[in-house]
Amino acid sequence: MSFYGSWFFGDIIQGQQGRDIIAYHGFVMMVMIAVLVMVLYMGTVVLVSKATYRYFLNRQRLEFWWTLIPMILLTGLWFPSMKNLYVVDEVKTPRWNFKAVGKQWYWSYEFCPSVHPIKKVSSDSSDWTRIIDSYMMSKGEVMENKGYRLLDVDNRMVAPAGVQMTCYVTSSDVLHSFALPKLLLKVDAIPGRINRLPMKVSQSCVLYGQCSEICGVNHSFMPIVIEFIPEKYFVKWMDAHL
Repeated sequence: MSFYGSWFFGDIIQGQQGRDIIAYHGFVMMVMIAVLVMVLYMGTVVLVSKATYRYFLNRQRLEFWWTLIPMILLTGLWFPSMKNLYVVDEVKTPRWNFKAVGKQWYWSYEFCPSVHPIKKVSSDSSDWTRIIDSYMMSKGEVMENKGYRLLDVDNRMVAPAGVQMTCYVTSSDVLHSFALPKLLLKVDAIPGRINRLPMKVSQSCVLYGQCSEICGVNHSFMPIVIEFIPEKYFVKWMDAHL
């Protein structure tokens, strides 16, 4: 989680997908800096030299290169960008599914395994479904539990770490937005529609997020907290709460 006054972005724990996106961000920044340096250099050369703009009129070779070079740069940026977009939208074979439902003004979570590691149950079975309503903690509860103001909730969503999951996001009333910056995850919760996207966390952790849609008077008070734990402990947690 990023804190007030931080001079850096928080770590991304989305696994290989997150590393690829961060690497692409670095590549784009390198291209931008290279273009900026080249433009500044050419501008400086033109200003301080004896050459004036009239010597650059009707220069076919110059026009050819300043058309070709941007095309090459844009092509080089397009290929990794399309690859990352494809990976983000690719729904792999999940071991667990969970659904996040935005409500005024809290989140409700529902769990269902695709392939349970211990008991072989079908994905449409209701034996392994649990619904959790997650409300923001009051100021007194936050101080008592030494949590984060406007971020901690009374019932955290618990999910397994290191396994492939599918996240289903929808809303029961108005437009919401399910956002977890650490997971590079932000998807709209639309009434009557279910958005689906893959999720895989590389380590055990607690992630904080918030609704990123102006959904009403209490928009600022519906945080998202997900606690990722090893899968074997997650199964025990499910057994204890069902």
